[in-house]
Amino acid sequence: MVLFDRPGKKKEALLDASALEAKGDECISRGDFKAAITWFDKALDKDPGSPHAYSGKGLALKNLGKNPESLACYNKALELLKGQDDLWHKNGARLKVPGKSREAPTSFDTALPKDLVSADAWYDKAVTYGSMGDYQKAVDSFDNVLEFNPDNADAWYNKGRALGKLGKFIRAVECFDHVLALNPDNADALYNKGISLIQLRKIPEAYACFERAVSLNPRHQKAVAGMKDLTTVLDQMRKK
Repeated sequence: MVLFDRPGKKKEALLDASALEAKGDECISRGDFKAAITWFDKALDKDPGSPHAYSGKGLALKNLGKNPESLACYNKALELLKGQDDLWHKNGARLKVPGKSREAPTSFDTALPKDLVSADAWYDKAVTYGSMGDYQKAVDSFDNVLEFNPDNADAWYNKGRALGKLGKFIRAVECFDHVLALNPDNADALYNKGISLIQLRKIPEAYACFERAVSLNPRHQKAVAGMKDLTTVLDQMRKK
């Protein structure tokens, strides 16, 4: 009868789980989402506490259109990450005692890769909420992404689109401005900023956004159509 695991057995299981997660990641990269789920499930059999496996499975489910199941996986990943962060930070605080303070940064540094996984989970969760039409929850989730990485242009852009869906056009413009500060040549951000400006009755500013978008991408059909529509509106405004 075996009462205790052999030393190193848990470590071996974690190494096995990492290899299985890598297989799942590989399947996602080539678009084989059903196979990815199989690999992530195998990884979870080895390590039921793996945020990576839950996050990867959530991404695969999202791409298969299984949004509720996807959200459940993201929530589990974030729950596990939060618990691990709490443990690491407690360990860091515990090590801050006379004679051991030099050990503390190691504990906090360990959390950094987990923050990346957490940011990815929040991002995919936000996109899933957006695809379900739950735009406020999408905005809230993008806010969590931006806490980890304030320079995430995709998060700012999609948050702006979600705010536009909610009719919060001033805040949407602010989001698109963040995108353009990071990448001034983002034609899509200029176009969507222009759409929000129209709703705010700022027609000349909206036209300037469309014009700039077209100068960057002459094939941006929506911006081209927007310029044509606003040309008529501006002509009417000048005649008054």
